[in-house]
Amino acid sequence: MIKSSKKALYVREMFSSISHRYDLLNRLLSLGRDRYWRCFAVSQLSSMAGGLYLDIATGTADVAMEIAKRGAVNTGVVGVDFNEKMLEIGRKKIRKNGFEDRIKLNFADAQTLPFRDEFFDAAIVAFGIRNLSDPMTGIKEMRRVVKEKGKVVILEFTTPGNSISREIYYLYFRRLLPLIGGIISGKRHAYQYLSESVIEFPDQEGLKRMMEDAGLHDVRYYNLTFGIVAVHVGVK
Repeated sequence: MIKSSKKALYVREMFSSISHRYDLLNRLLSLGRDRYWRCFAVSQLSSMAGGLYLDIATGTADVAMEIAKRGAVNTGVVGVDFNEKMLEIGRKKIRKNGFEDRIKLNFADAQTLPFRDEFFDAAIVAFGIRNLSDPMTGIKEMRRVVKEKGKVVILEFTTPGNSISREIYYLYFRRLLPLIGGIISGKRHAYQYLSESVIEFPDQEGLKRMMEDAGLHDVRYYNLTFGIVAVHVGVK
């Protein structure tokens, strides 16, 4: 696995290299389930009768647009990412879907967010927390910029509890995913990193403890699709 001191640069360059195939591969490699996972995660934010929401590691803005679709007309979203190529694709999708007045994308590091304390009603990150050099710092930053009683939602790959599901999962992530991702994107190393980062990341209970250590309370999680992903929800 990559050392933390080099991880930020590696992740930025890696996502730049696959940005042109990112959405396609998400659909393909998840068999279309990524849409459901994101929808479920967004549903945990709040009633979204209005307010301002933060989407960390927004990438091509799928989560940001889901928030805008579900929210009232006065719901705003700020998406941040430290990869400009991904943001360019996200901005095109936002324009195409008519969300320019409700979603703003900014270049920013999730570990040093350029927002004042208690600025957002809630914050969410989908498949991005494990890519941070220091995930704990990222969680603390999300907590910092969320208002009192606001939620922090994390959608991330995890490890199935069932032994049979876990073996199938490992086979897919270690063998098939790098192969398929490499063929379509031309960047096998990127999908090799993905499989390694998922397997080495803390499990559901481990991430729950991280969120509690970051100062969040009432932390709970929901396993989806046989436990290959989980949605964690904490309250400030």
